[in-house]
Amino acid sequence: MGESSATKKRLNKLLITMLLFLYAHGVLALDCENESTTLEINACGQIELDKAEQELNQVYARVLKKMDEISKSPSQISDKSGLKMSLIDAQRLWVKFRKADCDTTYIYFSDGTIRQSMYLSCMINKATKRTDELKSYETSY
Repeated sequence: MGESSATKKRLNKLLITMLLFLYAHGVLALDCENESTTLEINACGQIELDKAEQELNQVYARVLKKMDEISKSPSQISDKSGLKMSLIDAQRLWVKFRKADCDTTYIYFSDGTIRQSMYLSCMINKATKRTDELKSYETSY
């Protein structure tokens, strides 16, 4: 009986987490400019995803704060009370979409060692695009 893709993903994430722990504590040296093994490629991908997620979360927090400011000040937006909630709803849906879409990528490449790297790339690309989309709210008003 084969493992489910969710189980494989959890195992891959656990391996990457363990590898990152070893790198963070100086047991192993990680050179993301010259990674050569699948585990190193995946660990570097996870580091890149963590950075993209951090930027996404920072921009999202700034935009939410801006939405609060807009709702308390005079503006041309007629439904200021629904502005922030609409963004929150959209972000929640985006998170679900991204996971489902990148899960599809993982399943598509499930027969190869590249599956985790492709999944991480999908997550990074979508986070970067969403960050850019959210940044447009910062410059609009």
